[in-house]
Amino acid sequence: MDTFSLSLLPAAADAGLDTLTVSRHVPVFRRDVGRHDTTLAVAQCVDPDRFVNAGLILLLTRRRLVVTRQSRLFDRVRPLITADLTELAEIDWTARERLGLLDFRFTVRGAAHHLWVRAPHRGQLAHLVGVFGRTFAAGTADELAARRHAPGRRIPRQR
Repeated sequence: MDTFSLSLLPAAADAGLDTLTVSRHVPVFRRDVGRHDTTLAVAQCVDPDRFVNAGLILLLTRRRLVVTRQSRLFDRVRPLITADLTELAEIDWTARERLGLLDFRFTVRGAAHHLWVRAPHRGQLAHLVGVFGRTFAAGTADELAARRHAPGRRIPRQR
């Protein structure tokens, strides 16, 4: 097995995703994520700005952010958002402990996105906050690219 597969399965189990759901989304993830990329987080999410939400799954790796959507009618899984982390801008997230979710906002290629990333329990919410804090410590693509090339350097998160 490759690094992606070995890191995806435990992350999906931590997120409370069943095997059938993960197996439906894996082919789309494989097209967008490299074999040697490590999965940092997998979670169900909702787009609060849309009236009808199909099954959205967020995958965050060391290099990419992928959000897939499963249509209820045809049971097809398609990519909704796929972007390199250096393409993300205006990144902001807030933990909503009472709701058990992470309110995540970002812009990719000029399009603003807003997602509620669900956590099945408080421990998972704390884990998501930690992962997002380490991954998105910088808010701009230039700073993310600089951090990738200088891994020992920590860039503080800007609010």
